[in-house]
Amino acid sequence: MIARFSLRIAGRLIAGLLLAMVAVPIGFVLVAVAFALMPERGRLQQAAGEPPVYVCASLAHADIVLPSRDPLIDWSALLPAVARPNLPPEAGLAFGWGDLRFFRETPAWSDINLATALGALLGRHATAVRVVAVKPPADNPGCMRVGVDRAGRQALIASIEASLRIGADGRPLQQAGGGAFEAYYLATGRYGPLRTCNQWIAEVLAAAGLPHARFAPFSFGVTWPLGRMAVADRKGS
Repeated sequence: MIARFSLRIAGRLIAGLLLAMVAVPIGFVLVAVAFALMPERGRLQQAAGEPPVYVCASLAHADIVLPSRDPLIDWSALLPAVARPNLPPEAGLAFGWGDLRFFRETPAWSDINLATALGALLGRHATAVRVVAVKPPADNPGCMRVGVDRAGRQALIASIEASLRIGADGRPLQQAGGGAFEAYYLATGRYGPLRTCNQWIAEVLAAAGLPHARFAPFSFGVTWPLGRMAVADRKGS
Protein backbone atom coordinates (compact mmCIF):
# COMPACT_ATOMS: atom_id res chain seq x y z
CA MET A 1 0.00 0.00 0.00
CA ILE A 2 2.75 2.45 1.00
CA ALA A 3 4.74 1.52 -2.10
CA ARG A 4 1.76 2.18 -4.38
CA PHE A 5 1.09 5.51 -2.69
CA SER A 6 4.74 6.50 -3.09
CA LEU A 7 4.69 5.55 -6.77
CA ARG A 8 1.52 7.56 -7.29
CA ILE A 9 3.07 10.64 -5.67
CA ALA A 10 6.27 10.19 -7.65
CA GLY A 11 4.26 9.89 -10.87
CA ARG A 12 2.39 13.09 -10.14
CA LEU A 13 5.61 14.93 -9.37
CA ILE A 14 7.19 13.77 -12.61
CA ALA A 15 4.09 14.72 -14.60
CA GLY A 16 4.05 18.14 -12.94
CA LEU A 17 7.71 18.64 -13.71
CA LEU A 18 7.25 17.68 -17.35
CA LEU A 19 4.26 20.01 -17.63
CA ALA A 20 6.30 22.86 -16.15
CA MET A 21 9.16 22.15 -18.57
CA VAL A 22 6.73 22.64 -21.44
CA ALA A 23 4.59 25.44 -19.99
CA VAL A 24 7.39 27.75 -18.82
CA PRO A 25 9.11 28.12 -22.24
CA ILE A 26 5.76 28.55 -23.99
CA GLY A 27 4.69 31.14 -21.46
CA PHE A 28 8.02 32.93 -21.83
CA VAL A 29 7.56 33.21 -25.61
CA LEU A 30 3.94 34.35 -25.29
CA VAL A 31 4.92 37.10 -22.86
CA ALA A 32 7.65 38.24 -25.26
CA VAL A 33 5.15 38.30 -28.14
CA ALA A 34 2.69 40.34 -26.07
CA PHE A 35 5.33 42.95 -25.24
CA ALA A 36 6.43 43.11 -28.90
CA LEU A 37 2.84 43.71 -30.02
CA MET A 38 2.26 46.41 -27.41
CA PRO A 39 5.49 48.44 -27.51
CA GLU A 40 6.39 51.80 -26.11
CA ARG A 41 5.91 54.23 -28.97
CA GLY A 42 8.83 56.56 -28.28
CA ARG A 43 8.88 60.23 -29.20
CA LEU A 44 8.62 62.11 -32.48
CA GLN A 45 12.00 62.17 -34.23
CA GLN A 46 12.97 65.01 -36.57
CA ALA A 47 15.49 62.96 -38.54
CA ALA A 48 15.63 64.90 -41.81
CA GLY A 49 19.23 65.45 -42.89
CA GLU A 50 20.68 63.18 -40.19
CA PRO A 51 23.03 60.25 -40.98
CA PRO A 52 21.30 56.89 -41.43
CA VAL A 53 20.95 54.48 -38.52
CA TYR A 54 19.97 50.85 -39.07
CA VAL A 55 18.86 47.87 -37.05
CA CYS A 56 19.94 44.56 -38.60
CA ALA A 57 18.47 41.34 -37.26
CA SER A 58 18.51 37.60 -37.83
CA LEU A 59 16.02 35.21 -36.27
CA ALA A 60 18.02 35.22 -33.06
CA HIS A 61 20.13 38.37 -32.79
CA ALA A 62 19.91 42.10 -33.51
CA ASP A 63 22.62 44.71 -34.00
CA ILE A 64 22.40 48.47 -34.31
CA VAL A 65 24.46 50.07 -37.09
CA LEU A 66 25.72 53.62 -36.68
CA PRO A 67 27.79 55.75 -39.09
CA SER A 68 31.51 55.01 -38.85
CA ARG A 69 32.16 58.74 -39.24
CA ASP A 70 30.01 60.91 -37.07
CA PRO A 71 30.46 64.52 -35.93
CA LEU A 72 29.12 63.51 -32.53
CA ILE A 73 31.97 61.08 -31.76
CA ASP A 74 35.40 60.04 -33.04
CA TRP A 75 35.01 56.27 -33.23
CA SER A 76 38.56 55.90 -34.53
CA ALA A 77 39.88 57.28 -31.23
CA LEU A 78 37.60 55.13 -29.07
CA LEU A 79 37.64 51.89 -31.10
CA PRO A 80 40.76 52.03 -33.33
CA ALA A 81 40.83 48.27 -33.91
CA VAL A 82 37.65 48.53 -35.99
CA ALA A 83 37.00 52.18 -36.85
CA ARG A 84 40.10 52.59 -38.97
CA PRO A 85 40.91 55.76 -40.94
CA ASN A 86 40.92 53.79 -44.21
CA LEU A 87 37.28 52.71 -43.89
CA PRO A 88 35.08 54.06 -46.71
CA PRO A 89 33.07 57.09 -45.56
CA GLU A 90 29.82 55.20 -46.15
CA ALA A 91 30.84 52.25 -43.93
CA GLY A 92 28.91 51.57 -40.76
CA LEU A 93 29.74 50.12 -37.35
CA ALA A 94 27.47 47.33 -36.15
CA PHE A 95 27.18 47.10 -32.36
CA GLY A 96 25.86 44.12 -30.46
CA TRP A 97 26.03 43.02 -26.85
CA GLY A 98 26.20 39.48 -25.57
CA ASP A 99 28.09 36.64 -23.96
CA LEU A 100 31.79 36.91 -24.85
CA ARG A 101 32.43 33.17 -24.96
CA PHE A 102 29.36 32.62 -27.12
CA PHE A 103 30.52 35.32 -29.54
CA ARG A 104 33.93 33.70 -29.82
CA GLU A 105 32.82 30.08 -30.13
CA THR A 106 29.73 30.53 -32.30
CA PRO A 107 30.69 32.36 -35.51
CA ALA A 108 27.77 30.54 -37.17
CA TRP A 109 24.70 28.86 -35.70
CA SER A 110 26.00 25.52 -36.97
CA ASP A 111 28.84 25.95 -34.44
CA ILE A 112 26.55 26.22 -31.44
CA ASN A 113 27.64 24.24 -28.40
CA LEU A 114 25.17 23.24 -25.70
CA ALA A 115 27.60 23.85 -22.84
CA THR A 116 28.46 27.32 -24.15
CA ALA A 117 24.80 28.21 -24.65
CA LEU A 118 23.81 27.03 -21.17
CA GLY A 119 26.74 28.86 -19.63
CA ALA A 120 25.57 32.05 -21.33
CA LEU A 121 21.97 31.63 -20.17
CA LEU A 122 23.19 31.08 -16.61
CA GLY A 123 25.34 34.22 -16.75
CA ARG A 124 28.58 32.36 -16.10
CA HIS A 125 30.71 34.22 -18.63
CA ALA A 126 31.85 37.78 -19.17
CA THR A 127 29.88 39.91 -21.59
CA ALA A 128 31.15 41.94 -24.50
CA VAL A 129 30.18 44.59 -26.98
CA ARG A 130 30.98 43.22 -30.42
CA VAL A 131 31.81 45.86 -33.03
CA VAL A 132 31.97 45.03 -36.73
CA ALA A 133 32.79 47.39 -39.59
CA VAL A 134 30.15 46.75 -42.27
CA LYS A 135 29.22 47.92 -45.73
CA PRO A 136 26.22 50.24 -46.00
CA PRO A 137 23.28 48.04 -44.96
CA ALA A 138 20.65 49.84 -47.06
CA ASP A 139 20.37 46.93 -49.52
CA ASN A 140 20.48 44.20 -46.86
CA PRO A 141 16.98 42.69 -46.47
CA GLY A 142 17.75 41.92 -42.84
CA CYS A 143 18.27 45.62 -42.04
CA MET A 144 15.80 48.44 -41.58
CA ARG A 145 16.53 52.14 -41.57
CA VAL A 146 15.47 53.92 -38.41
CA GLY A 147 14.71 57.63 -38.32
CA VAL A 148 16.76 59.10 -35.48
CA ASP A 149 17.36 62.78 -34.80
CA ARG A 150 20.59 64.25 -33.47
CA ALA A 151 19.56 63.98 -29.81
CA GLY A 152 18.47 60.38 -30.34
CA ARG A 153 21.73 59.46 -32.05
CA GLN A 154 23.66 61.06 -29.21
CA ALA A 155 21.67 58.91 -26.78
CA LEU A 156 22.48 55.78 -28.82
CA ILE A 157 26.19 56.63 -28.67
CA ALA A 158 26.02 57.35 -24.92
CA SER A 159 24.29 54.01 -24.27
CA ILE A 160 26.97 52.12 -26.16
CA GLU A 161 29.76 53.98 -24.35
CA ALA A 162 28.12 53.24 -20.99
CA SER A 163 28.10 49.53 -21.84
CA LEU A 164 31.86 49.43 -22.39
CA ARG A 165 34.12 48.56 -19.48
CA ILE A 166 37.00 51.01 -19.31
CA GLY A 167 40.55 50.14 -18.30
CA ALA A 168 43.03 52.07 -16.19
CA ASP A 169 44.26 53.84 -19.32
CA GLY A 170 40.79 55.22 -19.95
CA ARG A 171 40.20 53.03 -23.01
CA PRO A 172 37.72 50.19 -23.62
CA LEU A 173 39.12 46.79 -22.71
CA GLN A 174 39.59 44.97 -26.02
CA GLN A 175 39.57 41.17 -25.85
CA ALA A 176 41.20 38.55 -28.02
CA GLY A 177 39.28 37.25 -31.01
CA GLY A 178 37.34 38.70 -33.87
CA GLY A 179 38.15 39.02 -37.54
CA ALA A 180 39.87 41.66 -39.64
CA PHE A 181 37.02 44.13 -39.20
CA GLU A 182 35.62 42.84 -35.90
CA ALA A 183 36.57 43.37 -32.26
CA TYR A 184 35.26 42.43 -28.82
CA TYR A 185 35.29 44.78 -25.86
CA LEU A 186 34.46 43.83 -22.28
CA ALA A 187 30.99 45.02 -21.33
CA THR A 188 28.98 45.77 -18.25
CA GLY A 189 26.12 43.51 -17.15
CA ARG A 190 25.47 39.79 -17.24
CA TYR A 191 23.72 37.80 -19.94
CA GLY A 192 20.67 35.75 -18.98
CA PRO A 193 17.10 34.87 -20.02
CA LEU A 194 15.85 38.28 -18.88
CA ARG A 195 18.82 40.25 -20.27
CA THR A 196 19.67 39.00 -23.72
CA CYS A 197 21.45 40.60 -26.66
CA ASN A 198 18.09 41.75 -27.97
CA GLN A 199 17.02 43.20 -24.62
CA TRP A 200 20.18 45.30 -24.71
CA ILE A 201 19.26 46.66 -28.15
CA ALA A 202 15.72 47.43 -26.92
CA GLU A 203 17.18 49.38 -23.98
CA VAL A 204 19.47 51.33 -26.32
CA LEU A 205 16.50 52.19 -28.54
CA ALA A 206 14.51 53.24 -25.49
CA ALA A 207 17.27 55.64 -24.44
CA ALA A 208 17.03 57.26 -27.87
CA GLY A 209 13.28 57.69 -27.62
CA LEU A 210 12.54 55.07 -30.30
CA PRO A 211 9.75 52.47 -30.32
CA HIS A 212 10.71 49.43 -28.28
CA ALA A 213 9.36 46.52 -26.30
CA ARG A 214 10.02 46.73 -22.58
CA PHE A 215 10.76 43.01 -22.61
CA ALA A 216 12.56 41.84 -25.76
CA PRO A 217 14.44 38.57 -25.26
CA PHE A 218 14.05 37.73 -28.96
CA SER A 219 14.89 39.73 -32.08
CA PHE A 220 11.23 40.19 -33.02
CA GLY A 221 10.90 42.27 -29.85
CA VAL A 222 13.31 44.70 -31.52
CA THR A 223 12.07 44.62 -35.11
CA TRP A 224 8.29 44.50 -34.69
CA PRO A 225 7.99 47.85 -32.84
CA LEU A 226 10.28 49.50 -35.40
CA GLY A 227 8.34 47.94 -38.26
CA ARG A 228 5.10 49.34 -36.89
CA MET A 229 6.74 52.77 -36.74
CA ALA A 230 7.76 52.46 -40.41
CA VAL A 231 4.22 51.50 -41.42
CA ALA A 232 2.80 54.46 -39.50
CA ASP A 233 5.31 56.79 -41.18
CA ARG A 234 4.29 55.58 -44.63
CA LYS A 235 0.60 56.06 -43.85
CA GLY A 236 1.25 59.57 -42.59
CA SER A 237 3.29 60.61 -45.61
